[in-house]
Amino acid sequence: MSSSTSANSNLYQVDKLTNSNFAIWKFRIEMVLKARKLWKYVETEADASVKEKEQEQEALSQIALTVSDGATGHIRNAKTARQAWLKICSVFEQKGLASQVFLRRKLVNIKFDGSQPMQNHINKIRQLSDQLEAIGDPVKDRELAIIILCSLPERYNPIVISLESRSPEELTFDMVAGRLLAEEERQKESKESQSSDTTSEERAFYTGRFPGKRSPPKCTWCGRVGHMERSCYDKHGRPSNHDSDDIDNNKRGSNQASVAVSQASEELLF
Repeated sequence: MSSSTSANSNLYQVDKLTNSNFAIWKFRIEMVLKARKLWKYVETEADASVKEKEQEQEALSQIALTVSDGATGHIRNAKTARQAWLKICSVFEQKGLASQVFLRRKLVNIKFDGSQPMQNHINKIRQLSDQLEAIGDPVKDRELAIIILCSLPERYNPIVISLESRSPEELTFDMVAGRLLAEEERQKESKESQSSDTTSEERAFYTGRFPGKRSPPKCTWCGRVGHMERSCYDKHGRPSNHDSDDIDNNKRGSNQASVAVSQASEELLF
């Protein structure tokens, strides 16, 4: 029994009403009251029966307990759920021109700077749209799609150009939002991949292991670069008739190996 009560309590939790979340609060509290079979007391006054009055007070309590301290004064004297509801709507649904201009300006000037996830940006635009709809100035869906495209930085230009070729019927806010979320994930993966490649190149530079390039031979007997043990003069001796040539060749092989290592380092750096 206690677990069922706790589940219902969690189900009906609603963020308290503030000056900035009226549209969301209104929708959620209406859903809660309808789920609890109490919405009718917002639409009409209860009759004189005791049961009806008790349920009406329960609806009033549900509304009052989801209002912030700053907004409580508006409904302090309300006796019924309907009175409280109408009072809240009259205060927060300001349908004047000043409110419309203020919200429209915020919506048109909104920008995505990448400091927060794309989903937060989408939510802000949707919230402003809901607020405008609540005061009688709804924004068309295609207009919202254009606003969010105009709010993007230059790195999103390819996807903006791609969406501009779509027909007006296809360009919806939800479709654009989905594409932008996918593009954000793609850019994130690309950035991580580039970072990984850079780290690998730096590791190769410091260890001397360059991918795709063969290292010059190194003798396991004398330790010098440019020849193998089977042709090492220190181990096998020099042919008597090729002493001078072999010495020159050994030096040349060593010099060529040094040049190869130097060139590999330069290619990695540039």
